[in-house]
Formats: sequence, C-alpha cells, structure tokens
Amino acid sequence: MSSLADTIKAVRTVLLLQDKLAELTRTVEHQGARLSQLANAHSDLRDRVSRLEGVIEGAAMAARQRRIEE
Repeated sequence: MSSLADTIKAVRTVLLLQDKLAELTRTVEHQGARLSQLANAHSDLRDRVSRLEGVIEGAAMAARQRRIEE
C-alpha cells in the first residue's frame, strides 16, 4: 500500500507543478505584454522630446539671428 500512496503523492506533485508552471507562463506572457507597452511609451516620449528639442533649438537660432541683425 505504501507504493500506491507514493505513486499518488508523486502524481499529485506533478499536477501541482503543472499548475504552477501554467501560472508562471501566464505571468511571463503578461509581463512581456507590459514590457512591449513600456517600449512603445518610451519610443513615443523619445519622439516628443526630440520635437521639443527641435523647437527649442529653432527658437534659440532665431534669437541669435535677431541679435546679429540688430
């Protein structure tokens, strides 16, 4: 009877490990999706900062040009 109990315990352990692995897989997939969203947000922010830098540099060049002309 001991070997039957050991077998049942081993099967139970395998099933629990499968459940934990499935949960871990879902977590990793969710984190991957969040990481993708973060990368997209980073790209959008980089583009916005680049545009702002362009506006600031353009304004600075215009101000320097006005000083030269005066």
